[in-house]
Amino acid sequence: MLLGKNFDDIDDNTIRSLIESGATESVHLEFKRETYGRADNDKKELLKDISSFANCLGGHLVIGVDEEGGTAKKVSALKVPDFDKEQLRLEQIARSGIEPPIVGLRLKHILVHGGNVIIMHVPRSHISPHRVKFKHSNRYYSRGSSGVYELSMEELRRLFGEQRTIEEQARAFVDQRFLRIQAGDAAMPIPLEKGVIVIHLVPLPDLGAKRRIDIATMKEHSDWFRPMGALSSMYDQINLDGLNISYRGFDQGCLGYTQIFRDGSVEATNTGLIYELGEQRYITTVDLPQKILQSIPAYIKGLRSLEVSPPILMKISFSGLSGVRLRVKELDWVSLVDYKRETLHLPHTILTEYRDNGNYEPLIAEQMDFLWNAFGREKCFFFDKNRNWTGWHKS
Repeated sequence: MLLGKNFDDIDDNTIRSLIESGATESVHLEFKRETYGRADNDKKELLKDISSFANCLGGHLVIGVDEEGGTAKKVSALKVPDFDKEQLRLEQIARSGIEPPIVGLRLKHILVHGGNVIIMHVPRSHISPHRVKFKHSNRYYSRGSSGVYELSMEELRRLFGEQRTIEEQARAFVDQRFLRIQAGDAAMPIPLEKGVIVIHLVPLPDLGAKRRIDIATMKEHSDWFRPMGALSSMYDQINLDGLNISYRGFDQGCLGYTQIFRDGSVEATNTGLIYELGEQRYITTVDLPQKILQSIPAYIKGLRSLEVSPPILMKISFSGLSGVRLRVKELDWVSLVDYKRETLHLPHTILTEYRDNGNYEPLIAEQMDFLWNAFGREKCFFFDKNRNWTGWHKS
């Protein structure tokens, strides 16, 4: 955040406040009087500045603000004929000159009295260290109190080790949460006897940085986190972990919830996956992906509104599936394979970046293919060859 504001909320008032308050450069903030030039050395400077933020704690580059001794003094009118093209140029330099690419890099320009300013937000990276690879340069940079510096071999070893450790921590967190749900120690008491789906979204950079989102901010954006399948009767409850949003059926207690954790992780549950027909138990195959298609994109938009940084680990798990079959009643189709175990954990996936079009159908299609694989089928036929949702008409 810049002066406590999310990136989308940064405006001309924010820039004026930086100058009026005498904001100083730090490991999180750097001012540039002019935009980066087109010479190779200018491009290397841009890549060094961006990668050093990503390899440290993340931060903001404010281009178009003059500074003296590291203190913001005034807006310096940028001599740029087309700011949209300039943003694209800077993005392209960053995309092609840093390896691995930095996920979640965002830019925008703001009209301020005195000229235009370009704001660049560089998130702390989960997949650091990032190296500058430009014109035979292969160097790693970070930031300290005295500015940008080149990483030592010891620091590189530590960063490479942290990259593996954070994902391991995320998987351990998901496993622990699922075991607690199975043991009847969920965030809210839920009925387990008719099957439960559990979705976890864990933002790896925020987990590694031990970020803490305040409750008021969670509540402000809670509409994005409606429990799966909930239409009404929702209840917000603050707890030690963060904010819980549950929904209840008539005289049935809690039927599912969404738990937002203080580090931005999300745990979403839905019960009643399984129905009985005679002596056989079936999973609601059409209803299930529809609920997921409605919920996961909304949760991801909610995380983005909370300024949670990707990559995000996503894991879908099930409990209560022993003896269950898939059935598509609309097509009079039934799988011939009973699932033999009580639990099912689909392979986790990593959402590397937010999608501006908000279309996460291919991501969900892959997960549904995994589910159908567990029941002896090659793929879920509710999606076409491009992994777009088609419904229950066989493709």
